[in-house]
Amino acid sequence: MSKRNGFTLIELLMVIAIIALLMAILMPTLQLAKRQSKAVVCQANLKQWGLVLDMYTNNNDDRFFRGMLDGSWNDWIEILRPAYRQRGGITCCPTATKTHDKGGQGVFMAWNDPEGDYGSYGLSAWVCNADPGAVFGDELYWREPSGKGAQNIPVFLDCLATTGWPNHTSLPPAYDGQPLQDITLAEQIKNFCIDRHNGFVNGLFMDWSVRKVGLKELWTLKWHRKFDVNGPWTKDHVSPPVWPDWMKKFKDY
Repeated sequence: MSKRNGFTLIELLMVIAIIALLMAILMPTLQLAKRQSKAVVCQANLKQWGLVLDMYTNNNDDRFFRGMLDGSWNDWIEILRPAYRQRGGITCCPTATKTHDKGGQGVFMAWNDPEGDYGSYGLSAWVCNADPGAVFGDELYWREPSGKGAQNIPVFLDCLATTGWPNHTSLPPAYDGQPLQDITLAEQIKNFCIDRHNGFVNGLFMDWSVRKVGLKELWTLKWHRKFDVNGPWTKDHVSPPVWPDWMKKFKDY
């Protein structure tokens, strides 16, 4: 009689246990690699936005669009649509492509508007070519992409909304993803201060460079012409800042 070869039940269980152990070891590494790949794609999207905005300003007498116009927001989404065409696409960080009605949640949710546009990047409204008497003071706006220290002037970043007006006195969100409570300057950095890339957001700057920005580093960027980069939320300020619990683990700047 021929001898039958095969695995015993104990051997099969041992193989399954080993595979499960290897998966448990590898899963965090795979998840980290996935997050890092999405961050790379996010930065590539922002580089595309740099090309779009550079082209727009070159064809607009080296000026940005006007922003607030007759009391309403003159939307960059509609102004720049001929340059990017597809709704969604490069308007979305790959970690936040779904709107709330499609299952998006928290800081990984895309915003949408009544016109059917959606995305997860937002514009620093301070770059706009604002009219005299503009909201928060027209003397604060950059107007054109030629500011001194352009590499530290943010233009386009990960964001929970289409725009914002951060100030050095803006308060950090009490929790990750906290919505704005009103339209004052104290609230305006909250849409950008989101833990979307493991303690960082990605940003496009006025010299059209792209880099990651630490969440506490947001208060050291030159958002507008009179922004104090050594303000009350920086580590060397006379009175050290007291951060909300969810931000205490992040690097100080």
